[in-house]
Amino acid sequence: MHIAEGIISGGSAIGYSGAGLALVWYGTRKMKRFAADHPDKKPLLGMAGAVIFFVSLLPIPAFTGTCSHPCGTPFIAILFGPAIAIALTGGSLLLQAAFFAHGGFGTWGANVVALGLFGCIGGWGSFRIIRKMGLPLWFAGFAGGLIGDVMVYAVSGLILSGELTAAPAPQYSLSGYLMAIYAAYLPTQLPIAFGEMIITGLALRYIYKQRSEVLIDLGVVNPLPERSGQIKKRMLLSIFLALSLWIQPADNAVATHDQKKTMPLQNPSVNVNQQPQNPFSGIDESVNETLAEKAGIIPKDPYIDIEAMGDLWNALLLTAGGICGFILGRWWHLIGGKRIMRND
Repeated sequence: MHIAEGIISGGSAIGYSGAGLALVWYGTRKMKRFAADHPDKKPLLGMAGAVIFFVSLLPIPAFTGTCSHPCGTPFIAILFGPAIAIALTGGSLLLQAAFFAHGGFGTWGANVVALGLFGCIGGWGSFRIIRKMGLPLWFAGFAGGLIGDVMVYAVSGLILSGELTAAPAPQYSLSGYLMAIYAAYLPTQLPIAFGEMIITGLALRYIYKQRSEVLIDLGVVNPLPERSGQIKKRMLLSIFLALSLWIQPADNAVATHDQKKTMPLQNPSVNVNQQPQNPFSGIDESVNETLAEKAGIIPKDPYIDIEAMGDLWNALLLTAGGICGFILGRWWHLIGGKRIMRND
């Protein structure tokens, strides 16, 4: 989830940028200490950065006619801790803002707070809590992936709502914007969150089976065999039921514009049941930027508009994907299996 350039400005942009810089500075210190203590794990840091960059850049079409992307930060936070994951997120968002029109320099700090801080803390914290309860590794990964993603979307909507409420021509109150944005996010982002939930849990389980020593060295698991039982299964079922009751779309939401009148949140431009004019446009454009324009905030074009340069845009996307693919393929054996040694 990215907030586009120009939506956040002035004091808010300065405040979020300062918070983002502080978070990335702290995470960079943690990462340097980790690399000094575990020099053999440096390639894993490179893989982690590639995962966040590629996953948070990858558009996935949704049945609503828009597209969005996963986060990747909850999984990396589970492996390396939230501080290191935030630092890697900051670097990834900077490259995406510069070359891929995802986010912006003025909104970089806000995106670090949402995708980095809350995505990492939400994923890592829920994973740790579930593990403390004695539930299986895969289920803790499920919880981390899902809750981390939901936290990113929730905080992005909250930040955006706060900015739109203070816009020159706000359409709704803060609660009204929250309802409108979340109603638009829900059908697109929730399936992606469930997808990342499954991938995160299965990836952790796979790494544990193939290279359990990696998770042990990183402090993700204890050097003890995984346990299961009827009590854990009942707890698992209870958590699933709680989540299913908690995540419910609100029908016929109404926002209070002032003390004298109420305004229904039926805005055709953000109706989640209506396909946008450009099929599979990003939800950042179809929801975030559309609401910003109606509130009197005009998003800015990217400072480096490579997307408008024809095939250069495709070349850059392919190059970025190739670099990430090389990094992941070159050091995959560190988490995916034993390396085959060759004597040439």
